Amino acid sequence: MKAFHSGREAKEFLISQIVEEAQRENIPLSEVERKMLYFTESGWTLPDIMKVNEDFDREYDQDEYEHKIAKLVAKADKRIRKGSRDDYDKWWAAIRFLQREDHYLLVMMRLAGLRSRGDQLRLLATGLGIVTVLLIATLLSIKYDIHMPSRRDLGIFAWVSLACLFISYTLLRFILGARKADGFTSAVLEKLSRIWQRVSGKA
Repeated sequence: MKAFHSGREAKEFLISQIVEEAQRENIPLSEVERKMLYFTESGWTLPDIMKVNEDFDREYDQDEYEHKIAKLVAKADKRIRKGSRDDYDKWWAAIRFLQREDHYLLVMMRLAGLRSRGDQLRLLATGLGIVTVLLIATLLSIKYDIHMPSRRDLGIFAWVSLACLFISYTLLRFILGARKADGFTSAVLEKLSRIWQRVSGKA
C-alpha cells in the first residue's frame, strides 16, 4: 500500500477516485465543481482557488453540490470496498491523512457517512454484546425466578434508558453527521408511531 507523505498527495488521490466515479456514473462535473474539491483555507490548494470559489458561490447551490459529491464518494467507497484490499487500504489511508488537516472535501466525506471495515466490525460487536447481555439477563431472571422490579427500580431504569438513548443519538450524529442522524431518527420514530397506531387500533 502506498504511503501518503502530504495532504496534497492524499487529496489528489481521493479526487481522482471521485472524478473516476463521476465518469463511471455518467454524472457531469464542471471544471468549477472539480476544482472546488481542492478548496481549503489552509494548506496546499490550487493557485486560482479563490477565483474558483467566487464563481462557485455565484453559479452553484452549495447543498446540492455537497450532496452530489457525497453520493459519488459513497459509490466510490462501495466500488473500492469490492476491489482489492490494497486499493481499499490506500483509499482509507488517504482519508485518514486528510483528516489531519482542514479541507472542504472532508465535509462531503462526512456527509457520505463512510465507515471503514474496522468501524463496522466494532459496531457489530457492540450490537452483539448488547443482545448477549439482554439474553443472559432474561435467562437468569427465568432460572432464579427474579420478580418484577419495584416502582423505584423502574424509575432508575427509565432514567438510565433515557441517558443511553441520548448517548446513542449523540454518537449517531458524530458517526453519520447531523443530517443523516436526524433523518434516520425521524424515520425510526415514524415507524414506531405507525406500529403504535396499529396496536392501539386493534386494542
